Amino acid sequence: MIDNKAFRNTSVEPHRPIEFLTENGFGIIRLSDIDKSIPAVGTTHEFLVRDPHEYELHITVQISSDAIAEVGWRSRGRISNESSYWISLAERHLATYLWENDDYPPDAKLEVEDLNLDDIDLTRRWDRDM
Repeated sequence: MIDNKAFRNTSVEPHRPIEFLTENGFGIIRLSDIDKSIPAVGTTHEFLVRDPHEYELHITVQISSDAIAEVGWRSRGRISNESSYWISLAERHLATYLWENDDYPPDAKLEVEDLNLDDIDLTRRWDRDM
C-alpha cells in the first residue's frame, strides 16, 4: 500500500542569495545578502560581481549627493536614506555599467551621479518602506 501523504524536507539548505544576471553574462550578488554585517540600507552599497569567465570582484557603488537630493525632491520626502530604494538603484546602475562596458568599473568603484528616466519613474512610484 502506498501512502500519498506529502513529506516535508526537514534538512536545512543553506541560504542562497539572489543573483542578478546581465545580458552579457555578469552576475551580481548583494554582499548584504551574504554577510549580514554589511548594511543593506544607506547610499553606499557593496556587490560581488562575477564576470563570464568566473572571475569575481568586490564592487562598491556610491550614490552622489546630487542624486540623493533629486530623489528626495522627486519623492517629496517619501524615500529616506534608510530605504531599500537605494540598493535597488545601485544594483541597476551597476548592471547597466557592466552591460554597456563589458568590464568592471575602474578601481572597483562606481558613482551614480545622475538619475535616468527609469530612476525618475521608479522614484515617483516607490512607496515608503515599512
